[in-house]
Amino acid sequence: MSLQILQMRKRVKTILQNEAMECGLACVAMIANYHKHDISVSYLRSLVSVSMRGLSLADIVELAGRLDLDAQGFAVSNVGELKNLRCPALLHWNGDHFVVLEEVSRGGVFKIHDPAFGLRIYTRDDVERHFSGVALEFEPRVDFSSVKAKDNSVFWEVFRSCRGLEHVIAIITVLSFAASLFSLATPILLEIALDVVIPQFDLDLLTIVMLGLGLFMSFEALSRWLRDVVTARAATMFEIHFTRNIIGHAFRLPLRYFEARHTGDFVTRLSSIDHIKTFIVSGFIDTIADGVMSFMVVLLMFYYSPSMAFVSILTLAAAIVLRLVTYPKIAMRTLETLEARSEEQALLLDGLRRIDSLKAHNTAEFFGLKWFENFARFANKSYASKKLSIDTDLLLHLIFMIGTVVTLYMGVSDTMKSTISLGVLYAFFTLRNSFFFNMNAMILSLLNLSIMRVHFNRLDDILSEKTETHTTGATIARPIRRKVSLRGVSVAFGQNTKPLLSNVDFDIDIARGESLAIVGPSGCGKSSLLKIVASLHHAEKGQFLVDDRPLEEFGLYPYRMNIGAVFADDGVIAGSVLDNLSMFSPSIAMSTIEEALETVGLLDDVLRLPQGLATRVTNESAILSTGQRRRLLLARALCRRPRLLLLDEVTANLDAASEERLVKSLMAFPAAKLFVTHSEKLLPMVDRVYRIENGGLSALTAKAA
Repeated sequence: MSLQILQMRKRVKTILQNEAMECGLACVAMIANYHKHDISVSYLRSLVSVSMRGLSLADIVELAGRLDLDAQGFAVSNVGELKNLRCPALLHWNGDHFVVLEEVSRGGVFKIHDPAFGLRIYTRDDVERHFSGVALEFEPRVDFSSVKAKDNSVFWEVFRSCRGLEHVIAIITVLSFAASLFSLATPILLEIALDVVIPQFDLDLLTIVMLGLGLFMSFEALSRWLRDVVTARAATMFEIHFTRNIIGHAFRLPLRYFEARHTGDFVTRLSSIDHIKTFIVSGFIDTIADGVMSFMVVLLMFYYSPSMAFVSILTLAAAIVLRLVTYPKIAMRTLETLEARSEEQALLLDGLRRIDSLKAHNTAEFFGLKWFENFARFANKSYASKKLSIDTDLLLHLIFMIGTVVTLYMGVSDTMKSTISLGVLYAFFTLRNSFFFNMNAMILSLLNLSIMRVHFNRLDDILSEKTETHTTGATIARPIRRKVSLRGVSVAFGQNTKPLLSNVDFDIDIARGESLAIVGPSGCGKSSLLKIVASLHHAEKGQFLVDDRPLEEFGLYPYRMNIGAVFADDGVIAGSVLDNLSMFSPSIAMSTIEEALETVGLLDDVLRLPQGLATRVTNESAILSTGQRRRLLLARALCRRPRLLLLDEVTANLDAASEERLVKSLMAFPAAKLFVTHSEKLLPMVDRVYRIENGGLSALTAKAA
């Protein structure tokens, strides 16, 4: 609760804009400072160039990402829904302005920081007049590298970063305790009914007891319903926050991470999130609360019959020993099941991706047999894990059965001796059943921590990997003004392998917009060299210089803002043509998109599609030919208006006439160009040609500028 109090005291500090177009910068600064930054509008002004129209929502989302804040946009039709936003939030105001919503009080009062005027208090009617219907939420990213450096539990670090989740967990705990307390009334009231009401034939007391029993059972049901509702909300909140941070972290990892792993393995690792969420929020908190309440049940059991309570404790101790003995094997079997699932899913994804080749070679059925072999292995591992759990449950049932028989014998004997009453016996066994159920669930949850460790370890493969340098944090967007240079660069597939290329030296004159071509036999390292220039791979040796400064000093993010690339293995993304051209960035203007399509000779083809730019395409669909897909990828690169184009076999799958038209259009595009190609027709049109042979790069021709 102390954390919640600290959060309640934390306030947004107003920052005023200096000029009319700086309201977006001021709002971002206010929100960033709330999340432990210490920045000013002037500092943000050095990071982004603000036009006379100010920042767009897309600009704000991008700027927030560079400050390690994830933004989520919402279209809000009802002003009353603003109270559900994660505050402080950004609101679009009066159609051309931005403000920061700090909080919405219970009385419907809106506390808003307007960078033009300062802090303002608005009623709902006021907000309805000014609010434009669009809001942005912000949350800080989890720094998994700091988690590893501090050797903390990943869960606790993520848990603490979920603002408000501690408060929700506290509510779940209180409601669990309340439900358990109300449930204790049932055996007590039943004892009264059996030992007092029936012998005295007291109908008035019976009415009171039954009313009390119904009331307490209603309270118990209501408490459990409220707990389940809050639990479902907390589970969803945790899943969204945890998954977003892990996926966001994964997208910031270097390319080599994904090249060394299969997509199917990555996807199945993410399935561990659901297991963790279910265990922590949906099960663990409930069972711990119920287990703690079981100590009160034990006290009542000892009050009714110390001897029977002692036998019940011995029975529970035997069950705990059995759990401790069997759970290490169950955890090991769970890990084996997850690994087998990863292999099966990876193979299935490969088969679906290459179904055309499998069918063309009449090997689809053979592939199906290979996949089924892996699937059967996964199913058998899963069965072995479940079988071990079933066997354990059988032994537990036998232990509980023996304990029940012994306890019942003792209880009936004491009842016959008039040591205890029939009502006490009934109440004791009601308490005993509740005690065993809750304690077994709590022990199972505690032991499940070992299985959750397996799931955390699978996610650890993602979280322990360091992100690319200079892809997070504030960086200044700057253009490449002069050149990109490689000095003594070596290209290799790994640190312990022989380099494909050694001592590579060349410059690309960005200012003059020169064009270069690299040729050579397949497998000589052309594409690997291009990915080094694209900053996707790191050179084993040598220097990568941008405007005579090391790439790390110039900045990875600013450098990539200057390039557009099409790689040999590129493909379209499942989505609309517009999605593929904009790469989901809302800041690219439609005129830029049409210009890019016109440059690659694809505008008329796209307009003839069934839904034009809204037509959905995939890498496997036949709605676009292979050549058209390659030109679509090229248009995507041109939409970025890059200073440097990196193009790998961009004219592949084109006929001679189309290739000539495309190359001429590219040469007229105002950017430096680096081609990796086998096309002889392209070479006379570039300024310089380099050939790779015998592990070296040598210049062949130099066309006069």
